[in-house]
Amino acid sequence: MHRLLMMVMLLCGMGTVQAEGGLDIYFVRHAETLANATGVNNNDNSNIFSKTGDEQVSALTDKLKPLHFDAILVSPVPRAINTILPYLKETGQKGEIWPEIAECCWQQVRDNITPGNLVISETIQLNAEQTLYFTFRDTNSKHNYGNLSYADGVAQVRAAEGLLKKHYFGTGKTILIVAHYHSGQVLLADLLGMPREDLPNLENAKLTHLHQCEDGHFTLLSINDKDVAH
Repeated sequence: MHRLLMMVMLLCGMGTVQAEGGLDIYFVRHAETLANATGVNNNDNSNIFSKTGDEQVSALTDKLKPLHFDAILVSPVPRAINTILPYLKETGQKGEIWPEIAECCWQQVRDNITPGNLVISETIQLNAEQTLYFTFRDTNSKHNYGNLSYADGVAQVRAAEGLLKKHYFGTGKTILIVAHYHSGQVLLADLLGMPREDLPNLENAKLTHLHQCEDGHFTLLSINDKDVAH
């Protein structure tokens, strides 16, 4: 059995995963970009969807409609914003920009996993259309962070965890997080209390669902649109 499956067998309340309170987190990685499809990474390719990516955005919009979210937290990176924008338009909801979940932690050198420093970078700019569907959490969320090292990226994700704990842990709410492959892996692995390497790859535009138990720990209910066998 994969180690992930062994770890998630520790469920809430002796097998009852839908305990009162807690928190439900749905995570989705942005839709497929040209960079994902071709392996050629540059600023343009990284934020333009492939044909498959466009189809994924449409399918994701329909998939999310039956669900209710108390908050939608979105990376400020264009590919994340544009993944969720059609859903926000159709449902009249607003996403909240969280620079702490922007892409990070892609560096190959990971010897030092002790969190580094939060390095403030450029101010986040939203265009006229985006301002209709996205808000900033607060004044501190109006800037990006620079990822000078893997450790700095871990610090960024740990900041996101701290904010999640402050605003949402134990509330019984349901939130959607729209982010990235690397930052998402670090965040979800930390919430599940497991090594990042034991978490399967996060696929484009596929939903992953975590539930927080009454004792505070999280259990994985589904990943990449597939239920986890307990």
